Amino acid sequence: MSAFRVILFSRHALRCSRSLSRHYAGLTAANTRFCRERAQPTQLFVPQQALTRPYSKDNETPWTDVKYDELKALIKSGHVQLVDVREPEEIASTGLLPGAINIPLNRLHIDLKMPEEEFKEKYGVAKPGKDNLLLHCLGGIRSRGALAIAHSLGFEKARHYIGGYAEWVAKQQG
Repeated sequence: MSAFRVILFSRHALRCSRSLSRHYAGLTAANTRFCRERAQPTQLFVPQQALTRPYSKDNETPWTDVKYDELKALIKSGHVQLVDVREPEEIASTGLLPGAINIPLNRLHIDLKMPEEEFKEKYGVAKPGKDNLLLHCLGGIRSRGALAIAHSLGFEKARHYIGGYAEWVAKQQG
């Protein structure tokens, strides 16, 4: 680059940096009111339902959380579709809950949108309905994230097993 171009580039960069620093500091005379307004935090609309967590009255746990005894009864009744959101390598080393299918967490948002026929072909079971989906993982952390994904996809009555596979195995053996 020639010396002339370097000087022009340097002047332009200096002018831009000064202008930006004044703008962000709110010191630009012509735009003082505008800069102050832009510096204010944006107000977001959040529905009141999103801020409150519905709890059941009997045991003060969220209605989305399923405990061991309730899970056992749901499995026995057959009115639930269990989905394990762990990676296939983890399941190969530990195992699955009775009647569960494996949909890894990173594929859940894709597979829950599948048409019913494609889902049945891939997993060998009917696609879970909007009211019988129950998610679980090893300890209940990933299944809580999966629950948020399921709720965002329209599975409003989806629930998750808070104890996870680790609690299931411990209670089955003990």
